[in-house]
Amino acid sequence: MNKKIILGLTTAVLLATSAMAYDGHKSKHHGNENFKSCKMKNKHEDSQMFMRIIMKLDLTEKQRAEVISIVKESVQNMPNPSKAFSETSFDKKEFIKLAKDRRDTSLERKADMIEKVYKVLNSSQKKDLKTMLEMKDIMKKNMNKGKNCNAKNCNGRG
Repeated sequence: MNKKIILGLTTAVLLATSAMAYDGHKSKHHGNENFKSCKMKNKHEDSQMFMRIIMKLDLTEKQRAEVISIVKESVQNMPNPSKAFSETSFDKKEFIKLAKDRRDTSLERKADMIEKVYKVLNSSQKKDLKTMLEMKDIMKKNMNKGKNCNAKNCNGRG
């Protein structure tokens, strides 16, 4: 009986130590990212978060289908730098053009998509969306209290 308890505790300690070591290793690598890459991640996460919030609204099946259609259309109309590749060659100028176009029009495309999705919502859903977005901002501020995302990294370390 005692042998099983000691063995179980040893296993638990070993697993906990391994998990902490892995987390420390992960934080060490992520701590070296620069501010710009953190902002880019947040932009992508914000876009996904917005769509998650929209889908949490009490949408009808018709509204849900329209929202999905709008998102698919938005993604399909995005410039794709992979079009610069063919089976036998790579067009560097075309790749640069497409990548810059994708970057430069990103905010406009996102705003267009949000505008179209917003038009699908009824007044009650718009009010709920506003409340949910405000709650998300409050939660984000509370989570980031004490953290300082500076130019060196996003973990608040110097």
